[in-house]
Amino acid sequence: MSSGNQFEDFLTPENFHLAFSRLQTASRNLYKELYYEDLKIFGLFLDQNIEFILDEIKQGIFKSESSYKIFIPKKNNLVRPLSLLKFKDLLVYQAITNTIADYLYDEITPYYNHIIFGNVYNTSKESEKNRIFFFKPWKQQWKKFEEKSKKYYESGYRFLSEFDIASFFDTIDHYILQQILEKNYKIDQRLSKILLDLLEAGTSDFSSNTFRSKHGIPQGPIASSFLADLYLFYLDEQITSRKLDIQYIRYVDDIRIFSKDKFTAQQAICYLDLIARDLGLIPQASKILISEINNVDSLLKKQKNKFSLIAKEYKKKEGSLKAKTHRKLKDRFLSCFDENSEEYLDKTLIRFSLYKLNKDEEIKSVILKKCKDLYIHFEAILFYLQKHFSEDKEVKTWLINILKNKNLLFHHIVALIFKFFPELEFIEDVYIKYMLNQDRHWLVKYFMIHWLYKNNKFEIIFNFKSDNYFLNREANSFKYKIIKDKTYKKQFISSLLEDKDCLIALQGIKLNPFIFRFIADEYNQINTSKYNRYVSHIISGDKIDYIQYTLKEEFSILAPDSFFNNKIWNDIHIYKELMLSFRLFFQNRTIDPSKSLLSLNGFNNLVFDKICEMLEIANFCKDKEYGVNLNSGCIQDCFPLTNRFFSEINKQRNEKTDAHPYNKSGNIRDRINGYEMEKLISKQKKALKEICEFNFIKYPSIELKG
Repeated sequence: MSSGNQFEDFLTPENFHLAFSRLQTASRNLYKELYYEDLKIFGLFLDQNIEFILDEIKQGIFKSESSYKIFIPKKNNLVRPLSLLKFKDLLVYQAITNTIADYLYDEITPYYNHIIFGNVYNTSKESEKNRIFFFKPWKQQWKKFEEKSKKYYESGYRFLSEFDIASFFDTIDHYILQQILEKNYKIDQRLSKILLDLLEAGTSDFSSNTFRSKHGIPQGPIASSFLADLYLFYLDEQITSRKLDIQYIRYVDDIRIFSKDKFTAQQAICYLDLIARDLGLIPQASKILISEINNVDSLLKKQKNKFSLIAKEYKKKEGSLKAKTHRKLKDRFLSCFDENSEEYLDKTLIRFSLYKLNKDEEIKSVILKKCKDLYIHFEAILFYLQKHFSEDKEVKTWLINILKNKNLLFHHIVALIFKFFPELEFIEDVYIKYMLNQDRHWLVKYFMIHWLYKNNKFEIIFNFKSDNYFLNREANSFKYKIIKDKTYKKQFISSLLEDKDCLIALQGIKLNPFIFRFIADEYNQINTSKYNRYVSHIISGDKIDYIQYTLKEEFSILAPDSFFNNKIWNDIHIYKELMLSFRLFFQNRTIDPSKSLLSLNGFNNLVFDKICEMLEIANFCKDKEYGVNLNSGCIQDCFPLTNRFFSEINKQRNEKTDAHPYNKSGNIRDRINGYEMEKLISKQKKALKEICEFNFIKYPSIELKG
């Protein structure tokens, strides 16, 4: 298993197109619903956008952003966090995982349908029909998992040990994952670095002041399911290599160990406990069970296989069930609220029933009375009520009372109410409570925007502003619907195209491609660079220039391309050297200030030479040392700041870097520290701003170069 071409395979348009397709075909759920619009936004000019993001990665410009956390209610008043990634991060995450999965397939595939049953993935070499799906259908895999369990029972392995890990996704250690990838599987370090940077960024929440950490992978993306499986593969290998008379199988993190006696089962659990802790995982003692199987069909819950027949009937009848089927499923649903029933609060049965049952007053009544037991199923509840009782006065009153409840524990419940019932009447107190606060539960505001629109609160929507991308994206969609004036529509779209967030800018194209075409024609005529770089690339095909990008984004220099362009720097070899020096300076400024300063001085030397060449400075001589030319003051009149600060930087380079072991006094030099380097960078910014604002066009030698 060679890592020779991994990074190159990762950085191909084909891989990113496949990643995009796999995000399209991922199962529809709340997570996908929230990035679904981004598929349309990014996909409108997909080839150009992929080309640009690849260039960002190659140039070292791509940076992962914090995630947007959503907290889903669980039992016992706990929550399950979903980490919603910005779409660029999500796409890169999937593209990295595609590459890793392909390279590990030969290593892992012998375990499939023998030890590992969940999340069996397709490689990029599968047929076009299959490879657009990252995983094979889960229902087939679960059926095989159950069949294997029954086979082991029938072979005399009557003791079942079930092993559970607490907060599995949240406790995956990044450093251990890195070692697994690089040491165990020889994954390219460049690939793992991008992955780990992305994972670390995803641990922090954009909506609150949370810390970044080195553990936890985002719940929600399909790529995370693969990495989680890979993390547990070490555990699979270790436990199956033990000389124990056991049968070990795993479906995602559902681990089953079959043995012929209880003592062997206890031994296996002890081994698993130790191995899990080696991985930094914490076994959940309350859910680790050893039991003797008396009825294998009861264990496998065969009756649940009837769900597939009900689902087929539901689909065939276009969203309804036969009366007989409805009655049977209804009886089972109602039994979930009988404490003496085997199916008491059975979460699978409750959820399935709510998505399939016909309209039924008794079902509605149970839901309204038992809602406190059903918060973890609230999305399914609202689906049922919206489908069958959307205009029911009792239901609306019940929902409004929940919205007004001052002691509601989970804000996620409020978000879901606005999602399914945006037509509910406007309530000012509810608006003030949830829309004007600054808490981290941004999903409430996300779905409230539609509620405001339905209640004709257009001024509120139009004045809405947020740093949250998803809120901005949603608000922009409704703002565009509200605007009637054609001239103002054009201004609004133009403002989106200028946004620093590439996805907001691309949304401007998606909202009105016709206005964008008009603006694109205008762009080509006046050659302005005011639009987002993704938009500029779509219009002109321009690629990223690392110097221009950094000066604009990090140094706040508005027009760096006035000096750093291919007309002025027409020797490609010199410009490549300039680019390399600048990259080494900027990337090492905090890691190794001494190395950074050396590179910065080399960059300044080339810039100084170019200025002298363009201004045709009489007393400039390339044969002389850079310091000698600087000290002559030959650019002092036109560039007083540049001359002063370049001289200071050159002096510091001579005295405080590895260029010389001694300072000017003959003593061993002290290397420059981070604080001193930051002061020099501040001066460098002023010098470069002076250069980029200088009107070189007045000089004849420059006109010739144009």
